[in-house]
Amino acid sequence: DMDAFFAAVEQLDEPRYRGKPVIVGGLGPRGVVSTASYEARRFGVGSAMPTARARKLCPQGIFLTPRFPRYVEISKHVREILHQYSSVVEKVSIDEAFFDLTGEAHPEETVAMIKERVKRETGLTCSVGLAPNRFLAKVASELEKPDGLVIIDQEHVQQILDPLPVRMIWGVGRVTERRLRSLGISLISELRRAPLSQLVREFGSMGRGLHRLACGKDDTPLNRKSKSSSLSREVTFSQDVYSTERMEEVVRDLARSVAAQLRRGGLVGKTVRLKIRYPDFETITRQASLITGTDSTRIIEGMALDMLHRRVNIGERGVRLIGVGVGRLSRTSARQLPLFPDDSDDTCDADRLPADPALPSGHTSLANRKDQIERGRGALYSSL
Repeated sequence: DMDAFFAAVEQLDEPRYRGKPVIVGGLGPRGVVSTASYEARRFGVGSAMPTARARKLCPQGIFLTPRFPRYVEISKHVREILHQYSSVVEKVSIDEAFFDLTGEAHPEETVAMIKERVKRETGLTCSVGLAPNRFLAKVASELEKPDGLVIIDQEHVQQILDPLPVRMIWGVGRVTERRLRSLGISLISELRRAPLSQLVREFGSMGRGLHRLACGKDDTPLNRKSKSSSLSREVTFSQDVYSTERMEEVVRDLARSVAAQLRRGGLVGKTVRLKIRYPDFETITRQASLITGTDSTRIIEGMALDMLHRRVNIGERGVRLIGVGVGRLSRTSARQLPLFPDDSDDTCDADRLPADPALPSGHTSLANRKDQIERGRGALYSSL
């Protein structure tokens, strides 16, 4: 996990920024912080925070817009280093990756060598976790940031996990954390000791998964190929939107864009997702499933609109962001004919979203989530 990656790159390239609070992200009135340097974090600034709030917390901060080409350049260099030590590397994001060291005679020495090379060749630090599985390696990488190296062996899994807060577990966001606390569960040890029947009753199949992770169990395989498991489009409005008609219009545009992207990639998906962010930054996601995969504009649009009307409580709150996505992707070997004539029209892609002052440039994003990929014992989590 590269430490405060975007901000660290800016401090690397501009010596006068070193030792000072650097905040990288959108600088407009609706901007959001992408990364804050450790100097800025001392003032309470963090990722995903509104830039306006960051300015209040740290008025002396250096606020910069992202330079993605530079970040990608360094990210690729770090991955090249990883590929010299493992044939199985999963890119999680621009600053994170898993890789497999199964069969390595001295994995501890190997990861220490990788850390040293990353620092020497890029000038940046990373935090690394080495553990028997993917989840534990991720946890280990978070425990001693920045510039950390933590090793979790099988004998000490519960000793390390038990005192940690439940939010360290994958899938536990603010809403799930609140629900767990209502059950008297705040620590991983408490989650591990909770009756499985209670967790399944409260969370469904997710409860079983949470319990397994609390016990340090994760058999998610790594795969040397990085296939997208979902595609999505979203827009952040320059002003909160209260009009249902305007929301419907945006949902339709996003659905057409996602469907066009699927068709260009020869993909179909079995789940449709709707994402809503309210003005107070509360974010909800709704999802509906299909029996067979689709790339149909009308099906995606119809399902997203149905969720907007029936499963989202807009009321008088207004909306800050809307997103539409399709998941559980697979390739279609023999492309079926479109169900509706206009489904073959690829003109409504990302480059053709309607110009609108409520959709500022840089706020329409395509999210490609990576499949979890095959790895054996001793997977290493490292951010790129």
